[in-house]
Amino acid sequence: MEQGVNMVREAKYKKGNIIYRQGEAANEIFFIKYGSVYLYLDYKKEGEKLISIAREGKVFGELGVIESKPRTMTAVAADETIVTIVDKESFPSYIKENQNKMIIIMESLSSRIRAQSQKLVKACKVVATYLEEKESKKSVDKALIEKMKTLAAEDRRAKG
Repeated sequence: MEQGVNMVREAKYKKGNIIYRQGEAANEIFFIKYGSVYLYLDYKKEGEKLISIAREGKVFGELGVIESKPRTMTAVAADETIVTIVDKESFPSYIKENQNKMIIIMESLSSRIRAQSQKLVKACKVVATYLEEKESKKSVDKALIEKMKTLAAEDRRAKG
């Protein structure tokens, strides 16, 4: 599907194919027509973590393009997958012609914000409990300290 000088194209990936790697330049957005995609931090490395699964009808790879920053995760086809790929230059005109795709992107961003907000609330509750215990008991429960360590470790992994 070529549109003028800019490119919108379709691609097919077999199960296990790497679509893009963490750290690469983000020049394209992917809309899943069929199949699903695993999104990993530190793929095939110690500490590898499956962050998300993008499914049919969803989008991935949009953050790097919107922010002009490198990929934060590695995308791997979870099964046979067909995607529409929109390059950065084509994105504005593609959205004008396919306004429903903007809703898909907004839903994706919204769900990420919601997930991060929930993590923040959880962390704040743990810290508040820690401070209350420290104030009232002059000591802190070991299980609570472990919760704080777990939150800190999750944060370090998420930052890469």
